[in-house]
This record gives sequence, C-alpha cells and structure tokens, in this order.
Amino acid sequence: MEYIHQRSNNNTENYDAEIKTISGYYTIEKEVRLEYNNQLILCVIGMGKVDSSCCGTGGCRYALVPGYIRQWMVKKDESGRLISDVEPVADEKARKEISKILKDEEVVTQINFW
Repeated sequence: MEYIHQRSNNNTENYDAEIKTISGYYTIEKEVRLEYNNQLILCVIGMGKVDSSCCGTGGCRYALVPGYIRQWMVKKDESGRLISDVEPVADEKARKEISKILKDEEVVTQINFW
C-alpha cells in the first residue's frame, strides 16, 4: 500500500496544518519510524480536537499505523508529496505489542492500524 506523507520534502518532523472535520480538527505532530521485530514500522502521531460539536468538546492524542516500511519515500505524487510503500500489520499479537509500545513511548489514547 502507499502512504502519502503530508509534507513535500524530507522534513517530516514539524507539522502545523489543522485538518478540519465536521466537529473540530486534527493535526499531525510527527511521523515515527518504530523498530519492531527487526523491521521498521511507520507510525503517525497527532492530536484530535472536538471544538465545534453540538455534544461538547474534547480531544485525544492518537497514533495511526500504516504498517511495515517496505520502501521509504520512493516517489512523489502530482502535488510533490512523498510516498512510501508500506505493508499493513495484520498479526493481532504484533498489533497488541506495537500498541503497548506506542502507549508507553508516545502517550497516545487511540491507536488505529491500516
């Protein structure tokens, strides 16, 4: 699968764009290459905010895990954003172990795998 990085250059550490949603917005703080079982896994860390919902406000720090990195930033899309080739983490045991690492190291409350 292809993961399209949100920046058009190799500086993936500083994200500042707010992506608007119907009830708030989310931001991407950073991309992390996590070593797990002698492989690198791409993890996207961010913050979600609910600030325009009829039900109240809130937020959470999250992690999105596209998967094992097969090729890092190998090409660009038509907008110039870099693309990496990833393989989703299918094994449930691996998902649980990766989730524990992310909760401990990145202090996230929500983790989603592709």
